[in-house]
Amino acid sequence: MTHNQSPNRQSWALVTGASGGIGLAYCEELAKQQQAIILVARNENKLKEVSEKLRIQYDVPTKVIAADLSTPEGIEKVIQHTQGLNISTLINNAGKEESGNFLNLAPQDMLSSIALNCSAPLLLTHHFANKMAKQGTGNILFISSIVAFQGVPLIANYAGTKSYLLTFAEGLARELAPKGVKVSIAAPGFTNTNLAAEMDFSSTPIKPLDATYVARYTLERLGKKRIIIPGFINKILYFMGKYLQSRAINSLAFGRVFKMVLGKKLALEKAAR
Repeated sequence: MTHNQSPNRQSWALVTGASGGIGLAYCEELAKQQQAIILVARNENKLKEVSEKLRIQYDVPTKVIAADLSTPEGIEKVIQHTQGLNISTLINNAGKEESGNFLNLAPQDMLSSIALNCSAPLLLTHHFANKMAKQGTGNILFISSIVAFQGVPLIANYAGTKSYLLTFAEGLARELAPKGVKVSIAAPGFTNTNLAAEMDFSSTPIKPLDATYVARYTLERLGKKRIIIPGFINKILYFMGKYLQSRAINSLAFGRVFKMVLGKKLALEKAAR
């Protein structure tokens, strides 16, 4: 890739939730491939810091868009700031989770999660997939989760948003394939990110995956596999849920796991009531 290409001819990968966690790992892995990257997240200072590091370390073009994707204004900002750019890869990674007893959660927080986890990927994909279809090529990656395959107590809304992404992306993959646009869905399990910061895994045999591993594993399979599940344990959980156990049993099992990993948070929640 030559850096003296005009921005219009340059091929860009757009990553949402790029300032940390798996999103940051995707940016680093793409930079290693000499891919120009548009980084989108809310925290402009953090984005600039990451952008500068990538540019210096990997000598790749980068562009920063600070936007809150849970708002219509944030989506519009991304669309406006990418006018005329060739977005060849879209990674719908931005997401948020609220955990704990549903009855104690603020409805506005859950609606905000639906906006960020579901509406934002829908709107961004609609915009960029139209452009990709006209060019006859493009890659879109949705970051779902291993919890998407069944309802999960204590993260019911989050699991629901990830189920939406899974089902939406599966249908879209079939629809866009004849137009040359490839759609893949990553379904990682627990990963070392700020989403897992309030979870305690000491009482379980589960160890969170490394974000770099998740990013590398999924990018290697992007456009080649429809559903990508990083991690051996996650593959077993997926296989058991698909072929050996009912959804009800899966829901019960996942609920027990979350009751363990959220034990400290739930205890604090109970004490505060």
